[in-house]
Amino acid sequence: MTTRSTEPVLVRCNTVEHDGTESLRLSVEGGRLTIITPTVYNRTRWSAEQARTLRDTLTKLLGRLPGGGGSR
Repeated sequence: MTTRSTEPVLVRCNTVEHDGTESLRLSVEGGRLTIITPTVYNRTRWSAEQARTLRDTLTKLLGRLPGGGGSR
């Protein structure tokens, strides 16, 4: 099975240091979901809308993984 790579998707987040000018970078590469964070999670603040956007983006990208991303 060939897994296609995706263009990176940026999801805006607020960080303690930058107050909303940072983004998580998500992509599917080589059958794996890659998440690059601007900071550690406990220093990232999410509004409800930002959290929904992240959830929806993760759901979409996980669906592109082999087996639908069902394994951990």
